[in-house]
Amino acid sequence: MTLKFFNRNVSRMLCSVSLLAVAGCGPLDTDPSSPSEQEGVSAEVGATRQAVSNIAYRSSSSATGKSITSLTIPTPAGTVAGDVLLARIINRNVVAAVATAPAGWTLLRSDQSASQIKAWVFYKVATASEPASYAFNLDLASYMAGTISAFSGADPTNPIDAQAGQKNGTTASFNTPAITTSTSNGVAVWFGSQIWTGAACPTSPIVPPTGFAEPLDTCLVSSSTGLLFDVAHMDLGVAGAQGAFNGSSPYAETNIAQVVALRAAGASASCSAGDTFATTYTIQGNVASPAIVEPSGLAMSRLTPGVLYVHNEDTTAIVAISTADASTLGTFNVSNVTPADWEDVASGPCPTGQCIYMGDIGRASANFPTPPSTFAVYRIPEPNIGAGQTSGSLTATAFPFQYPDTPKDAETIMVHPTTGDIYIITKSYTGASKVYKFPQPLPAPGTMSTLVFVANLTLPTSATDANYGAATSGNIHPCANRFLLRTYRKVYEFRAAPGAAFETAFAATPVSLTDTVEGQGEAIEYDSTGTAYYTMSETPSPFKLRRVVRQ
Repeated sequence: MTLKFFNRNVSRMLCSVSLLAVAGCGPLDTDPSSPSEQEGVSAEVGATRQAVSNIAYRSSSSATGKSITSLTIPTPAGTVAGDVLLARIINRNVVAAVATAPAGWTLLRSDQSASQIKAWVFYKVATASEPASYAFNLDLASYMAGTISAFSGADPTNPIDAQAGQKNGTTASFNTPAITTSTSNGVAVWFGSQIWTGAACPTSPIVPPTGFAEPLDTCLVSSSTGLLFDVAHMDLGVAGAQGAFNGSSPYAETNIAQVVALRAAGASASCSAGDTFATTYTIQGNVASPAIVEPSGLAMSRLTPGVLYVHNEDTTAIVAISTADASTLGTFNVSNVTPADWEDVASGPCPTGQCIYMGDIGRASANFPTPPSTFAVYRIPEPNIGAGQTSGSLTATAFPFQYPDTPKDAETIMVHPTTGDIYIITKSYTGASKVYKFPQPLPAPGTMSTLVFVANLTLPTSATDANYGAATSGNIHPCANRFLLRTYRKVYEFRAAPGAAFETAFAATPVSLTDTVEGQGEAIEYDSTGTAYYTMSETPSPFKLRRVVRQ
């Protein structure tokens, strides 16, 4: 194997930057004093640059291999506890391959062409005892390349602010979808990957987006199945829409461009909500876990970016899946509960930090044939997937409740992301739902609560479809100024007026959003940034994770 290494000396570039914006800078020239050719593995330490963010690039390492199922990449030089590590793995011509990362790594996304190239991005937070290298495995042999880049100063608890990527066809353009960040002064990390055929690495490889420093730009040489790949990064200014970060190369060949925005340590979210969503959806992947047989709710992890929790109605299984491809990231069992009718799930703050809230709120149970007249919400401390907690038993705390009037059937639980208020929305085939919430302060566990009536909701109905107006799941936006509510057939967003209290959204006219066309839609959840939403149907199997992005 042959790996050539190009280092860009960013100290030769002067960019005018401020905390409010990053001015455009031209692409970097190849440094004629680049290190000599490496054999398969290399490590690079970053050059000094003017800082806008408290996040600092530390170093990168890379490796390549031919017809292999395992690629070992050195830990970047100088890595210390608390650093955020981003790994990008690429393979050629075997896009059906499944990548498995070492323990402690979390998949952010994967992108692929029809047959020629596939790229995965993983992340982890370094501990005090990191190994000298990491082995990333594929289930099918192929030509592989990979990089790991280390950054200091990112939030070690919640380092990922936003991410995007896509395959670009036979083109010299490396385009990414636009991203929106929720915090200021982060760092965008950009990965370009392109197919390559040649006896040597080109003298003019990938050009990153304008303004990005490019510490690594290299290739895997092959006359038929080679790869070009680079790593670049740029400080970001204020939170909000960052636009698309597009690079290029001199070669019109299939490529993949991916970008990850890191959140600075101590940064507070500058939340934004938009009113326009894409008119189409994407299928992220199929749920593969055999533990999920009747999915009824989705909840976004508040601890680990890119993780959703999914559950069944009548079993105690909770499965963590990737928002990138619905692959299984963790499987758990709630050990001290027999569910009656777990209809929905939410996540939110709790005394121990972040919790999963399971709504045992329905009136149709395989475990208890008689419809209940009292119900419960179970609060479960969230497992830390990013720290390696991927299996085991979870213990729930029960908060039983009754309605102030008569027992109701419900399939929607929502938890306020700041106050922790717990809302229940009832289900009605006439579209006449009611909203209730738990009293505050929350009574002691095990104490019967009488819910407080909040509002009536009127959903559109259809004379030919009884399921049209029946509410089956909901979720409060991270900005806490609107919420999603879905029925079997439709998706709605209820929006509070600017500056108004959250609960005024219950009186708003529902805005119809993009339907994800599911046979029995019973789950919906915002992305942790509020820039997309995910849905899932209870039938048919395989259960597909669908995503609609905000524009």
